Amino acid sequence: TLGGIAKGLIVDRAVAQLRAAGLTDFLVRAGGDLYAAGRHGDRPWRVGIQDPRAGGQEGRSADTSFALLSLENSAFNTSGDYERFVIEGGKRYHHILDPRTGYPVAHTRSVTVLAPTSFLADTLDTAVFVLGAEEGLKLVANVPGAEAVIVDADNRVHVSPGLKGRL
Repeated sequence: TLGGIAKGLIVDRAVAQLRAAGLTDFLVRAGGDLYAAGRHGDRPWRVGIQDPRAGGQEGRSADTSFALLSLENSAFNTSGDYERFVIEGGKRYHHILDPRTGYPVAHTRSVTVLAPTSFLADTLDTAVFVLGAEEGLKLVANVPGAEAVIVDADNRVHVSPGLKGRL
């Protein structure tokens, strides 16, 4: 659906409009898609990566970030299995489908991608989610300016080399 990729483009268009209006320091957010422009006062913006299983199987609580990152002039987009899902017979069914099987991806819980634009981050986060940690990190490594944090089905965190030491 358009929710799978259009939000990144919409965020980028909003960023362009705000910059055209002369603004330099702002955040634009649409669901899991975010762009941090400039700084938050005298420091970079601080954003958190949501723990996809905080609050238990059925949902999450208010402050459930497992990592924080400082950002300036960068997109920060997340796809996860924890926002739109249903549990049926003890199994989680969510909205990110593997096109090879037609079923929800089971090997990934969340993917956060940093990139120069929200459209690029939005494109990558869903693809990496479907590919999984190993193949997804290979894809991200071939995209200039992109980095990723992947939480797999066992809640292991995989971080691209450019983010190691920054979280």
